[in-house]
Amino acid sequence: MSSDNLPVSTSSRAIAWCLVALLPLATAVGFDVVGTRPRPIATGSTSRPGLAFDLYLVNLGSVPAQAEHRAFFAFTNTGSSPVTITALRPSCGCLDPRLPKTTWKPGERAVFSLKVLATREPPGPKEYTCRVEYNDGEPHDVLLRLKVDLPTQKLVISPKALIVYQNTPDPVTRPITLTRHQAGRLNILDVTTSSPLASAAIGREQVNQQGERTSKVMVTIGAVPPGKHQLFVNIATDDPEYPEVRVPVLVMGPRTTQSAEKSDAPGTQKR
Repeated sequence: MSSDNLPVSTSSRAIAWCLVALLPLATAVGFDVVGTRPRPIATGSTSRPGLAFDLYLVNLGSVPAQAEHRAFFAFTNTGSSPVTITALRPSCGCLDPRLPKTTWKPGERAVFSLKVLATREPPGPKEYTCRVEYNDGEPHDVLLRLKVDLPTQKLVISPKALIVYQNTPDPVTRPITLTRHQAGRLNILDVTTSSPLASAAIGREQVNQQGERTSKVMVTIGAVPPGKHQLFVNIATDDPEYPEVRVPVLVMGPRTTQSAEKSDAPGTQKR
């Protein structure tokens, strides 16, 4: 019998090596057929806040000497429910935050205005904040920051904020002094108040010992209801850098009357 027709002997070791060599190819073919199985996306328990601001920090840099400076923060309601702003909490009483309304629909944009009343602040670099609290089904808050380098003011207001304690029906009058630190005369054209609880009148002009010209506004508070009352005195001038100056006034009215104490102890009768 010819040797060519004899069956080829195969050892177990040779078969094992063949299987090892074919293992990577089989694995690749299997992944190609089966493909990558989709996995569920993990979702967090916290919801995304609905109010998104374009900028959270506004830097005005060096600004000219004037009564006020404004920063604007644009925002969008990116959520699926209305957003209601519940509180504005500025870090300084010299800030005057303003909003046109309090509630915005989904997708609605608006601009938040933050005004610095510069006549109440010393010169130099400043950083202010305003915390915006809002609700979109859940309570949230966001911190806005404002940087500005204030120059030496030509006009200084004293006091920066007027506080009046009014516990009687008799009128109480307090002055607000405007001092101009550079040459030139400042004329007060008009004064008004934001509340009928107070009235204001233009006072006398004087020149102090340093040669600076001062003007006075006299604020009068009559009888007021119990509690705290916040209002503003608006002073219009002929200076183009200070056309209007706003001075906050806090009026502390009388305390709420307490109920009359019982004259008799429990269980006793009046005689």
